[in-house]
Amino acid sequence: MKVRQMWLVAVGLVVLSVPWARAADIRVVDDLGKQVVLAQAPLRIVSLAPSNTEILFAVGAGDRVVGVTEWCNFPAAAREIQQVAGYSDLNVERITAARPDLIVAARGNDLDGLRALEQMGVPVFALNVQSLASMVDAIRRIGKLTATTAHSDSVAAALEGRLKVVDEHVRGLSRPRVLWGYVAEPVYTAGPGSLIDDVIDRAGGTNVARQAEGTWPQVSLETLVGWAPQVFLTSLDGGRHPAGEAERLRRLDGWKDIPAIDAGRIVHIDGDLLTRAGPRLVDAVELIANQLHPAPSK
Repeated sequence: MKVRQMWLVAVGLVVLSVPWARAADIRVVDDLGKQVVLAQAPLRIVSLAPSNTEILFAVGAGDRVVGVTEWCNFPAAAREIQQVAGYSDLNVERITAARPDLIVAARGNDLDGLRALEQMGVPVFALNVQSLASMVDAIRRIGKLTATTAHSDSVAAALEGRLKVVDEHVRGLSRPRVLWGYVAEPVYTAGPGSLIDDVIDRAGGTNVARQAEGTWPQVSLETLVGWAPQVFLTSLDGGRHPAGEAERLRRLDGWKDIPAIDAGRIVHIDGDLLTRAGPRLVDAVELIANQLHPAPSK
């Protein structure tokens, strides 16, 4: 009997020692449907999108980020990290020189460059966030991938709580017709299925560009007049003040016939808040909801 017990213990030790039996492996499926497997929590991470960088810092893994893009400017600490890429263009040499054990990619990154990095044995985890719900889910998955689940789950729950407050605020209220775009013809805007479309909907508005074809359509001024948006959301260039811009447009044919322009309801929203698929999207939802449905003055 003692011999049998010793044999079982020996077998158990062998099983525990083989690679496929490691209980510590981290396994998370990315937005390309690929399961990324890490033997341990990554210590050197390269982020290939500003939104990814913001998520990594939000979950508590910012001190492990060793490479970012030239557009990664939030939080402030991200500006001190080595820039190893643009956005669509990747510098494979710089990225490999940073010796990453994980690369967090995003839609729009150079696929050939990502394949080259994977062939070098560097794990690549890809995100493609197109809604507020998938942004919150991305936070949870990045938390699992970086072994920061206690913190990431708390962050995700807090964001969901803030969104529920907005839901209560706008429930039952009439939804103004809203357009996001840059004030120039043709107008480049956010159509159905876009992240901005989801933000406008959650903030209590109706995105008039849902009538367009494609996620990022360009529409004529004539089309815009027909859509008759009541609120114009924009991320103005050159520091122009929304009130001054509304006054200028009121003097232009076509533009002056749009209800949002006539009423002076041009709302500036920081492009970094609205277009980055990270935690600050919830800031954008709150800001827009307060503009569309301001609380009654006391």
